[in-house]
Amino acid sequence: MIEYKNRYSQTDKPDNLGRWARLAVYKNIRIAWISRIDIKGKIVFTVACHFPTMQNDTANEHKVFNSLDEAKDFVKERWDWFVNAIS
Repeated sequence: MIEYKNRYSQTDKPDNLGRWARLAVYKNIRIAWISRIDIKGKIVFTVACHFPTMQNDTANEHKVFNSLDEAKDFVKERWDWFVNAIS
């Protein structure tokens, strides 16, 4: 089961320094980092996987999403793929 821990801000808004992140954690191991980014008033969520996915010739996959739920779904999908690949 993947858990999400707040980093910097405890709300949906960034902290007073503009930082906001959610850490995807599996059995106390961080497997992904999700950041909230405001680009000219448009909010997007970037995902950086911290486990090998070998997509586009890089061991750690990165993607951008329009919602936090989409970002979390992506982490779960890629984590499930990874666990199945190594078992």
